[in-house]
Amino acid sequence: MGVIAGHPYVALLIAVVAFYVVSGIVEAVRTPRKPKSRPRAPRESAVEREERMRRRYAEFGTRWQEWSAQPRGQGDEDRLVTAASLWGRPEQGASFPRRFHDSQLGKVTVDKRSYLAMLDTPADAVQPRHELAPTSWARLRLDVWALHSKAAQKPRLMRVWLSRDRALVELHRTRVVQVDEILPSEVVGFVRGFARLGPRTGKVDGLRWLPAEAMELGAKPLWNTFRVMRDISCVTPEGSTVADALNAADFHAFAFVAFRAESAWKEPCAHLRVLDCSGMTYQVGDAFSQQLDDGEGVQASRRGRGRPSRRRSLRRRRSAAEETVASGCDEQQVVEAEFSELPEREPEPLSDTDLAVVPIDPREVLWAVERMIEL
Repeated sequence: MGVIAGHPYVALLIAVVAFYVVSGIVEAVRTPRKPKSRPRAPRESAVEREERMRRRYAEFGTRWQEWSAQPRGQGDEDRLVTAASLWGRPEQGASFPRRFHDSQLGKVTVDKRSYLAMLDTPADAVQPRHELAPTSWARLRLDVWALHSKAAQKPRLMRVWLSRDRALVELHRTRVVQVDEILPSEVVGFVRGFARLGPRTGKVDGLRWLPAEAMELGAKPLWNTFRVMRDISCVTPEGSTVADALNAADFHAFAFVAFRAESAWKEPCAHLRVLDCSGMTYQVGDAFSQQLDDGEGVQASRRGRGRPSRRRSLRRRRSAAEETVASGCDEQQVVEAEFSELPEREPEPLSDTDLAVVPIDPREVLWAVERMIEL
């Protein structure tokens, strides 16, 4: 055995075998392991998804059909806080403000990550980076989120920074931000061009309410609007103008949100949501404005998302009738008088979180934006 082990060929063979064994181990360690494929649920077909959405929004579709059969009246504006109740409205027959397009802006673009990092620079930082940021001089910021369904499924953002004598407009794209300075008097004109608002001559639809998820605000306004509107289109009633627009994916949704420097640009001081389709413009949900009173923010009075429900109204009338009976009056006469003052049928939401839908003149929208950014 000693002779065999000492033979040079045997030693060479042992070295070769050891080399290949070690190489195999090293190669196995270096090779990335393929992650185990997790069991995936079968992908839902378009037909299956449409049927699922039809079941989910079945009650909403039935209610929409009922709303369409009821003519709109003066009670429409009682269902929400209107833009006119907060900011007024332009004079009858007033013209639209001049329109400006983003093609009229300069072609200066900056990297989006670098630009957002510059905006996040602390206010107490002494460096040129902070001095260049609009947060160092602006007193008010307006975010205009616009979803044009024919162009994209996610909204675009136009942001305007404002002071009394200066305005900076940003157009946010996927990886870059287009930046240019404009005059403060041109802001509303650029908003009109970005939102494509103009005269409307369509027919008013019977749609009275939308689910809250249809036009959410928060950190990313209107982020789910396209998906929800597409889902709702599965149950739209025939003959509805808004339904035709949703089925054709031809609508525009806007969120106008204003911020003040006093809140560190975190809490909005005003907002307004608008749906534009089928030749008509609608306000969706309450308008909001935080008025300044002696330097302190005071929230504008809100009437809530809608009228008191019929059940609550009945409770009030019953309690009033009971008080009247206790005082010696005829209960039957009181109840009949109360019911005679009720409207015949009042469109009710499916949920307390639903957003009321009311027609609005596009001029009122631009008027509200102009008042929203007053300094």
